[in-house]
Amino acid sequence: MATSTIDDLQALCNELSLQIQALRGTNKDNDLSVRRKATGTAKKLLDELIHPEEVAATQTIIMSEWASIRMYMKWKLFDKIPTEGSISYRELASSIGADEALVARLGQMLVSTGKLLERAPNHVAHSRLSPSYKTGDRNGYWFAMQHDDFQTVFANLPGYFDKYGPHLPVGKTNIPICYAYGEDGKMEHWEVLAKPGKEHEEQFGFAMQAVIDYGWPYTGVYDFSWMEEYAAKNLERPLIVDVGGSFGHALRANLVKYPGIPRSRCAVEDRSAMIPSIQEEHEKDPVMKDVQKLAADFHKEQPVKGKRITHDYDDDDCVNLLKILADSLPDDEPQARILINDQIMTDPPHPFVTAMDIVMLTWASKERSEQQFADLARRAGLVLVKVHMAEGVTMGVVECKKA
Repeated sequence: MATSTIDDLQALCNELSLQIQALRGTNKDNDLSVRRKATGTAKKLLDELIHPEEVAATQTIIMSEWASIRMYMKWKLFDKIPTEGSISYRELASSIGADEALVARLGQMLVSTGKLLERAPNHVAHSRLSPSYKTGDRNGYWFAMQHDDFQTVFANLPGYFDKYGPHLPVGKTNIPICYAYGEDGKMEHWEVLAKPGKEHEEQFGFAMQAVIDYGWPYTGVYDFSWMEEYAAKNLERPLIVDVGGSFGHALRANLVKYPGIPRSRCAVEDRSAMIPSIQEEHEKDPVMKDVQKLAADFHKEQPVKGKRITHDYDDDDCVNLLKILADSLPDDEPQARILINDQIMTDPPHPFVTAMDIVMLTWASKERSEQQFADLARRAGLVLVKVHMAEGVTMGVVECKKA
């Protein structure tokens, strides 16, 4: 086993020190890129320092921390911890009619990892990060989705591959997420996710709005300013159709950034089950109120001619989707584009992109490289114009046009 020298460790410490110093001159509201560089270096340092036995122990700690976070979320105990000061385990337990010893044991786990702070014996207070788990926080919903929906799937991967063999999952029903919930051969992945009911499906939709700056920045990657000029000269055509856009938060952010784009000429398309919830939320939002809400089957002809798509399908499905979208582009408009908003697989790969790739593996899909997107575009009768990316961001906007 190769062992890092003290000089190697010192070099990483020096690099980390410089990156931390760079934070001094960075706006605290816009320092994610700088922090990502520093945390990347800190991770390298930890990987070089940690002993193999400590790795195994750490993985156990992470699993127990996940369980403790999830139960505190479910019981809304993070909501009950005051913003300033602390609260006792006894008070937390009393608020939900729970055993104090149970609440304390889960809380001690979170104190041990720094997710909560112990200001006094048998009392807990918020840490810098724990408010993310309060009700309504999108990043908390993201964690709950990973815990509730995908941890179960990962735990069942050995059984899935025992049954279907060590091969890439294919199709829509005999795939890991369906197998994990006992629905392989009977349901598709979206049906499995919808099975628990409306509240769970809305939680999934809110989770899709999380890690925005880190994983899916709404703005700053693709420049829509040309569309403001186009809209003023072309008064009839649809402008932006957010396909599979859930509540349309990406569209909303761009409508705010580019106020010259008429909102009534934009649309959010999603599955019919999502449309009532989207309409209800948009009715209260002056930015999105006039945006069209359209139910659509992404595998059939599109209701609007003129688009965006995500990563939830295998190559053949994506080619079919892109062909349908290509057919919706007007032949008499050379500026018409399909924009694919997705993670870009690089070499070497980024941990977040590969993590999402394993999640998508359970859906018989994947995250793709620039070349793989170019291949999909070619098969669909499109040309990849450019992959737009911003510094320090793993997501790209793949711009395509008709061949």
